[in-house]
Amino acid sequence: MSKKRHYHQTRRASSAAETRRRIIAAARERLTAAPLHNVSLDEIAERADVARSTIYTIFGSRARLLDAVAEDLLARGDFAALENALRQPDAIAALAAFVRECARLYAEEHAVERALLALAAIDRDAAGAAQRLNTGRAEGMAALAQRLHAQHRLREDVSPLLAADILWLLTSFETFDQFFAGRGLSACETADRLIMLAERSLCREPVPP
Repeated sequence: MSKKRHYHQTRRASSAAETRRRIIAAARERLTAAPLHNVSLDEIAERADVARSTIYTIFGSRARLLDAVAEDLLARGDFAALENALRQPDAIAALAAFVRECARLYAEEHAVERALLALAAIDRDAAGAAQRLNTGRAEGMAALAQRLHAQHRLREDVSPLLAADILWLLTSFETFDQFFAGRGLSACETADRLIMLAERSLCREPVPP
């Protein structure tokens, strides 16, 4: 391949990536401007300064574009940090770290995530995006519940299955939003309360020294 041809291909790839980013940014802006308004491709195309057909060329459909917005949200929030939090050897420390990372992500991307979840309730195209935001969380909480059980940290009347359900509820955006937006608490204050709720509802009393 000649250097000139390689240069033109690189420029085209860079231009396509920039157009993709601009469309996603326009979709984010449109979502947060009016969460329950019908988010049309025409409006997004106008904001991104592209043709409607360009959106179809890059994403294939409106639903796929909303999926891409969800993926972008997770990337911005450093999804890897959530996975790293769960890798802590001590299960209770992993629980606390995961809740704090969830609170950070939910706070940083609060407007977009809230808009996507609200839209998903009335818009089929947004349903996949809402599911993508929870990718892996159920499995992660089930695994964490099993670790709490294996390390003898669960109360005797709490099974790993029940613990997984409670962790799923306490680490959801909807629960976070009740404290953060509903009560006006900071992300750190919300995380503190969620950790306290998790430990008091799931964990054994610590053994006195």
